[in-house]
Parts: sequence; C-alpha cells; structure tokens
Amino acid sequence: MRKGYLSQMKELKIYEDILRLPGLKVSQIESSNTCLKIYGEVEEGVQSCPNCGEHTSIIRQYTKREIRDLDISGRQVWLHLRIKQYECGWCKRYFNQRLSWAEKGKSYTIRQSKFIFEMCEYQAFSQVGALVDMCSKSVERVYLEHASKNSELSSRFEKVRYLGIDELSNRKGKKEYCCVLTDLERGIHLDILPNRKKETLRAYFQQLGPKWCQQIQAVSCDMWRPYIELAEAYFPQASICIDRFHVVVLLNKCLDNFRKHLRKNEPRQEAFKNIKWKLYKRTSSLSEEEKMLLETAFFNSKPLRQMYELRNQFHQIFDENEEHLPALFQLNEWIDRVQNSDQNQFWQNFINTLCNWKVYILNFVQTGLTNAATEGLNNMIRHIKRISFGMHNFQHLRIRILARGT
Repeated sequence: MRKGYLSQMKELKIYEDILRLPGLKVSQIESSNTCLKIYGEVEEGVQSCPNCGEHTSIIRQYTKREIRDLDISGRQVWLHLRIKQYECGWCKRYFNQRLSWAEKGKSYTIRQSKFIFEMCEYQAFSQVGALVDMCSKSVERVYLEHASKNSELSSRFEKVRYLGIDELSNRKGKKEYCCVLTDLERGIHLDILPNRKKETLRAYFQQLGPKWCQQIQAVSCDMWRPYIELAEAYFPQASICIDRFHVVVLLNKCLDNFRKHLRKNEPRQEAFKNIKWKLYKRTSSLSEEEKMLLETAFFNSKPLRQMYELRNQFHQIFDENEEHLPALFQLNEWIDRVQNSDQNQFWQNFINTLCNWKVYILNFVQTGLTNAATEGLNNMIRHIKRISFGMHNFQHLRIRILARGT
C-alpha cells in the first residue's frame, strides 16, 4: 500500500516537472488515447487585491477552471484546476486567484496561445484549427489578440531615417490600394494605411509629429504625385527619390516594344524569338549561351543593338556617378543621343517621363536608395492574403502584417 502511494506521488511529480507551471500541484491524472486531464491547484497563499492593492490570504471559497495547455505526445492537455476565491480584508472585495501563466478569462495558457500564433505565421487559420482541434474563428481570435500586444508600433518609428512609400492592390480589379510604409534601412514594415489618398497620408504624418518628420533623411516612392507633394511638405530636409525599379521597368519596355516591332515585321526570323528576358539583363549577368543568342539578334538588327547599348549607357550613368551635377550633364547628353537616333519614337514615352521626374530620379545618384525592401515586403503581404483566402477586414490584415515583423 505504501509502495503504491509512493509510486503514485512519484508519477504526479513527474507530470509537475514536465509541465513546469509555477506553483502547480498535481493531484490526479486521467489519460486516454487523445487527451490528458490533469487535476490540481496552484499553491499561492497571498495575493494582492486588484481594487486596493492590499495583500490578503483570506479564502472565501473555491471555483473550478479548465485551461488548455500544449499537447504532449499528440494528446491534448487539459488542466482542471481548483481556483481560490480571495476576500480582501481591507475593501471587502472578492477576486479569483490570478495565474502567471494563463490570462484572466482565457481557456488556454499563454504558451499555448503563443504556439498557435507562431503556427499561423505561414498557415491559414483553418489549417491551424484542424491541427490543434479548434474552431478557425477561435484560432483567429487567439492570433489577433497575441499579435495586437506584440506589434510594438512605437518602437518601430524611433530610429527611422530612410522611409519607403508604396501602394499595394487591396482588392484586385477594384482599383483599391492600401499604402505601405517601410523602414528601408531595417527592411521592416512601419504601418499599413487603408488607402493612398493624400488626406489619409497627411493626417498620418501629422499624427507622428514634426519631431519624427525631421529625422527622415531620404524618401523613396514611385511616380505618384501625391507622394512627392506630401514628402516635400512634411520632410523638407529629406532627399526624395523615385524608386529606380519603376524607372527600369519603363526603360525595358522601350526595348521590348522594339523587339515586338521586329517580331511583327519579321515573323520568320528565329533570331528575334525568345530573347525578351535576355534583353532585360545586364551584359555582366548574361551566360555565354545568352550572349551568343543576343549577338545573333544584333547581327540581324543593328538598331536593336543600338537600343540595347543606349539602355546600358543609361544604367552606367547611375552606377558610376556619385554627384548630382555630373550625372545631370551625362543624362542630358544621353537624352540628346536618344532623340537623334532612328528609334526615337520607341523612346518617346520614356523620355517624357524622364523629363517630368528628372530631379527625383537623379537623387538616386547621391542616396543610392531604392524601394527594393518594400517590394520584397509586399510579396509577403500577398502571401498573407493568399493563405488567408482574402481578408476583408482591413484592420485584421494590418495586424497580421505588422505581427510578422515582431
């Protein structure tokens, strides 16, 4: 009899050591193939009154509480606890025993909620719900509660020097865009705004205050006039750069339009087939096979070679210059060469854009700043929307995006 009692106590002690929940004393275990029910109570003789702060050890009665903990060996763990209800000797208020490892009113431990939060990072709520045997809405609620506490927005803005502003389609085909703000130096999201309207951004920057605005040294954005106007108004000391990616897209489009022109006029010419992406590459990035294919195309079309070389010369201006004036001089010379070339009509849209935004495009020479980090983070947002099967509640989407940076 004594031996059996000692064996049982030893088993209960083993479960206490496995769970490692402060103060938990296990009194009984019930197990099945799918579930472990652990009965016990938390030994804590004194607690402070939440109303007046006085300490008390007066126990008025006991209540029961069921809490889900992390699974053990594929079995759910449920803690069936005997919870003390205290009476404050000073203000006569009643309050239940507080647990350091489970929040008030929650049916799961803090570490269980963290586990669910981490599982949701790369999976849909429905998939996580199936894995932990919870309703997908309950999983979403756990995730959003945890994410809201850990977004730490204030700390994100403290040391921002290089600001990225970009937009992302919120609802495909509806021409609805959300505005994405990023710290380009650290490569993290700062915040997501529900739209890219001028008044929305103005109100947001005003809320951040002049002190924060003064610490911004450079801003990178695309060719959206309200971004430029707001950046000039709120960050007058900052260098405003048009993201080079958008410039390169337009530049390559000129080359591609001429390629399409060649394909249309000479449909049987094999040399002009399957060279689109090879034309987009820098010469240094081409393989020997790709160089041979392009040389064949250039042999059959000298104007194509000329356009390819002009494209490379444009890149060279921004790669080799670190001062604004020499770059401006070379860029103006490049524009003259393009306008005097036989393919001037294929360059015209790009030249018009270049002349309209020249000052902001040339600022790249001094800052070297691009929105590449923002574009990468935008891919992460698209992934979140994809695994979430769309999120119509913008605030929920915002919380989930910001939580990925914590």
